[in-house]
Amino acid sequence: MPETYTTFVMNKMNTLEVRPFTSAAEYEGMVDYFLNADDEFLRGMGVARRLLPTRDGWLRDVLADHELPDPEKDRLYLGWFYQNQQIGHSSVNRIQFGNDAFFHLHMWRPDLRKAGLGFLLCEQSISIYFDRLRLRTLWCEPYAENRAPNRTLVKLGFQFVKFYRTVPGTINFEQDVNLYRKDKAASDEPQGPSLVVGVIA
Repeated sequence: MPETYTTFVMNKMNTLEVRPFTSAAEYEGMVDYFLNADDEFLRGMGVARRLLPTRDGWLRDVLADHELPDPEKDRLYLGWFYQNQQIGHSSVNRIQFGNDAFFHLHMWRPDLRKAGLGFLLCEQSISIYFDRLRLRTLWCEPYAENRAPNRTLVKLGFQFVKFYRTVPGTINFEQDVNLYRKDKAASDEPQGPSLVVGVIA
């Protein structure tokens, strides 16, 4: 069974937890986050509803990918939990194991989007990705008009590389993006990883 990591951060007596997806329910939550979003929210993320997969097809693909060893994965997902409830997720795709990957971040709950939790959750996610996938560099190319992730990336120490127009992914329309990069430093070590065991049920 592949090694996975859980990272905890204490915040005013409440626990934030970041860990790899371990259940079908967590993948269902991720898929439904997109499929149940309104059109305005999707556009704000640079996502086109017409490009979203069907629920069954999407779940089939991500659950199959979950079973692959890390060097063969299309994408790795981390769940974000607050007070034992999942409130969002991050993921990386375009994974070149031992080299680089592209980082994505999604806070599901609107009431927590400006509460300062996203920064802490992203910080822990980044440590896990660097360690588990043995990465040297993380890239991120958010929609230039989506201010929240652009601000968060700068706070996280990502360096702006360039502004350009592209289609970032299979669910995105053509758009202007900002490309950022973060390189692994000697001090970027995971904070207290622990082995957890989980299976798809």
